[in-house]
Amino acid sequence: MNVFIVQTIVMVILAFVIFYLIIYNKSLRLEKRISKYSIDSIKDDSISLFDLLSNEYSKLVMKLSRILKKSVFLNKYSLRYNKYITYENEKNTVAMDFVSNKVFICLLFVFIIFFARIIEGVFPSYIDILVSALLGFFSIDIYFKIYDYVKKKQIEQDLLNAIIIMNNAFRSGRSTMQAIEIVAHELKGPIKQEFKKMHLEISYGLSLDVVFERFSKRVDSEEVNYITSSLSILNKTGGNIIKVFSSIEKMLFNKQKLKQEMKSLTSSANMISKILLIMPFVFVAIITLLNPSYFMSLINTSLGNVLLFVIVLIYGLYAFIVNKIMKVRFM
Repeated sequence: MNVFIVQTIVMVILAFVIFYLIIYNKSLRLEKRISKYSIDSIKDDSISLFDLLSNEYSKLVMKLSRILKKSVFLNKYSLRYNKYITYENEKNTVAMDFVSNKVFICLLFVFIIFFARIIEGVFPSYIDILVSALLGFFSIDIYFKIYDYVKKKQIEQDLLNAIIIMNNAFRSGRSTMQAIEIVAHELKGPIKQEFKKMHLEISYGLSLDVVFERFSKRVDSEEVNYITSSLSILNKTGGNIIKVFSSIEKMLFNKQKLKQEMKSLTSSANMISKILLIMPFVFVAIITLLNPSYFMSLINTSLGNVLLFVIVLIYGLYAFIVNKIMKVRFM
């Protein structure tokens, strides 16, 4: 009976939301038809529904961030997100905002599982709530892991262009700050944001090797680590910065050329290894479609559970070994 009451309330709310969206859509269509025969005002203070919801959500995030800042533990936890604050948003975004977003996403995932279970006619279990809450809370971390990987690859591709621009700037008599500023203006993507941060750090009085060391910690790339080490030695022993950057430019060019050659030579082997990794899942899916009860003995019996664990373990070791064999280190 309680589930039926909750189901009824949820369905009424859902129907109200759908009705509101239909009315709103009709009003937009009517406004579009009437706008042909009207003159728009010079000053337009109207705001779209999406922008309105976005502004209200931003206000909620700011309020929650002010509350969470009172916790010492959460302040320390939020410091890991400082590197994700972009140059343009550093005035409007703080690290605690990421933690606030994680809390709201966690609540959203809990609401979704609760809504789904109520539609099915049952209340969500504690396991459902716990799994959905953890998945929602760490979804931003999963996204940033993927973002860091993509960002690292893009920076490694554009780093050679940045070094070439800086080296040409040094040869034309430009200063270090001017060379970094030129890179920030000429290039696009993640490396543009990083060089803007470096330009800001140098303007605060940090030396070139310290700036590149901070850049290396943010990116965690072998190429950037090599540049940082070279500049650190240059700062301690002295030398010609043009020759150092020329050496770095030559090293990056040769390494990039070697990567392209290795990619072309190992492309077929990589394709075969990926196919072999995917094939077990394809076979399991095909057999399950033909006979859904074929693998049930692996789940319903204790011996089957042991065999399933051994299969997963062997497959994991196989994937790990193949990945190690196919991975080529250049430095």
